[in-house]
Amino acid sequence: MKKILLIVTVLLIAIIAGLLLYAPEMARKYAIEHSKEYIGRQIDLEKVEISYFSGSVKLVNFKLFEPNGNDVFMAFDTLFVNTKPLQFFSDRIVVQQFFIEGLKANIVQNDSTFNFDDIPRFLETADTIPANPNEEPTNYIFELSNLELRNGMLIYEDKLMSKTFTTSELHFRITYISFDQENSSEAGFKFSFNNGGFFQSKIDFEPKTNHFNIDLTVDKLDIEPFYEYTLPFASLGSLEGNLNSSLKIVGNLDSIDRVLVTGSYDLLNFKTTDLRHKPLLQAEHIYGTIKKIDYFNSHYAFDTLIIANPMVYVEFYDSTINLLEAMKTEEVVSESESLTTDSIATPELFYSFDYVSIQGGIMDLVDNTAEEPFTYHLSEIMMNTDSIYSTAKWIDLYSTMLLNHRGTLVAQVGLNPENPMDIDLNYVIRDFVLSDLNIYSKRYTGFPILYGDMYYKSVTKIKGGQLSSDNKLVIHHAEVGPKVGGFYKLPLKIALYILKDRNGVINLDIPVRGDLNDPQINIRKLVWTTLKNLVMKVALAPYDLLSASLNVDPSDIKTIDFSYLDTTLSSKIERQADLLTQLEKKKPELKIELVYFNDRDMEKKEILMNEAGKKFELATGKNYKSNEDDFSRFLQQASGQDSASQIDAARFLIPQKVVDSLSLVFDQTRKNNFYNLLKKLNDSTQVKFYLPDYRAPKNVGSIPMFEVKYTMEGEEIEE
Repeated sequence: MKKILLIVTVLLIAIIAGLLLYAPEMARKYAIEHSKEYIGRQIDLEKVEISYFSGSVKLVNFKLFEPNGNDVFMAFDTLFVNTKPLQFFSDRIVVQQFFIEGLKANIVQNDSTFNFDDIPRFLETADTIPANPNEEPTNYIFELSNLELRNGMLIYEDKLMSKTFTTSELHFRITYISFDQENSSEAGFKFSFNNGGFFQSKIDFEPKTNHFNIDLTVDKLDIEPFYEYTLPFASLGSLEGNLNSSLKIVGNLDSIDRVLVTGSYDLLNFKTTDLRHKPLLQAEHIYGTIKKIDYFNSHYAFDTLIIANPMVYVEFYDSTINLLEAMKTEEVVSESESLTTDSIATPELFYSFDYVSIQGGIMDLVDNTAEEPFTYHLSEIMMNTDSIYSTAKWIDLYSTMLLNHRGTLVAQVGLNPENPMDIDLNYVIRDFVLSDLNIYSKRYTGFPILYGDMYYKSVTKIKGGQLSSDNKLVIHHAEVGPKVGGFYKLPLKIALYILKDRNGVINLDIPVRGDLNDPQINIRKLVWTTLKNLVMKVALAPYDLLSASLNVDPSDIKTIDFSYLDTTLSSKIERQADLLTQLEKKKPELKIELVYFNDRDMEKKEILMNEAGKKFELATGKNYKSNEDDFSRFLQQASGQDSASQIDAARFLIPQKVVDSLSLVFDQTRKNNFYNLLKKLNDSTQVKFYLPDYRAPKNVGSIPMFEVKYTMEGEEIEE
């Protein structure tokens, strides 16, 4: 009997041992054959190893296929799980180690769908066993330790963007997670990035209410892999930087889209390039705090935003600017997003910053439209504002900066967030070096700026698109070189010279007005036209400015007027000559030219009548002007023409050559008398006289006069 019992026992042990020995292989085959019944997809598994004494399971070379059964969705080389089986009998699930080696996952997104969406849908429909209402639910306690992933790889393909991203050598290790199904639980994990940073989280979850708190910490997250996601919104050539962040996320699983986010952000060494792969935007440090982000209600509130040592590169091309190229105004919206937008009312966007500051900024302006690249360097840019709210009616920004290592700018900008065409701009520029603009001066006016500096104050308002700008310009000791070319024949040299006071200072008030709603109005052209008109006015009609320096009426230095038949120098003319000599001394580089005009036909008639009158006075002893009737009878009798006019009758008495000769004498006498007067007042006078062709239209109807012209050596002025 004992022998039979021994044999039976041995057989049972052998059978059990055999079952245990072959159970892993049986389980492997069963899982492969019935995987579609349980998860809706085919799997493949090379080996299953089970240690019954230690409670460990090892899976080797696992594959989960796509629905087509050919493409691999997920695979791993080794999965090792070590548990405490006896704990299962006390409703406690304890995993001492969970290790996975060589995990590879292929994620494919097409608009709002993913290539794994069928799995949760299948599991939901497969779970058809009804729960027993009388059965007391079991409260399981989970304890997970030493969760580790090594040499993982994630391949993510975005069909909509036609982009594929691959991350390799993924590693993370979670030391411990503990939670149950009734009481509040905590879980945390941490994994490292390839560049030495890490991602860490702590999760508090309340199963009864489904409420959760998540604390996330990100250290040195490389943002370059997110570059492709900026393309729908910006045309960038590259994206670099490392993100540090500490966030607290509060929400409920029943309304997962209504989470609230608070925390801080810290972006280091941020860099972007444009599509030409030239630098665009950089910042050494961007950081701040988040008061509240409520995505569901479109509410974005930030406490601070600090941008330290930013660099901006602005390049101008013939038809565009690199910053405008980088900014996309057309928003890319998918079909599903469009339907959602049309059918669901979106909350009004709210954003706010309690404090914004730019510290130590640099901006390089490069103009590639000129013959040679023009670069202007702005540095030490500081800008701050106490608050920016999307609901505010007005926002004030304050800024200072250094202009090309020398000048300074202090500015206040006020704007209406709801209407970008309502702006107040007040700024002051000191010690601006004019030669910095030399390339533009040569290009447009032909004059190189040798030296000089500028003070500029502007009070500019834009209301409803109507521009009103009052500008105060003070230029010290500006000098330009000889004219060489230039797009416009702009008399800049003489304008600057005339504008200077005795201390070499130019004071100008320049008002600029315009309707920016008019598509024909360009603000740069508007300012340029205003300045050009000012220069032309000064050069062509400088009398107001020059007379102000002498404290006289502008007409005193504009024309020297005579009467017909008059060559005498009146006291007024003598005073005018003195004023011209004073101007020569005040403005030694100014060329003064006296252009003589006279309607000689009119004066010859006066000469003719005056010579005939002399004969009348000699014959009668009467004045011909006060005895007009007697003078007419005298002319008719002397000429033998009873019906002739006085002019025609006088021509019979006075030969034309006498009249012409006297006309020349009058012209020459006026010139000589006035020139001699100038020489008497200033023996080194450089005043020049010019007699244009007598047929010039300006002679018609003109009394004898010298029109005063002011020019400079080597500069032509076209009226």
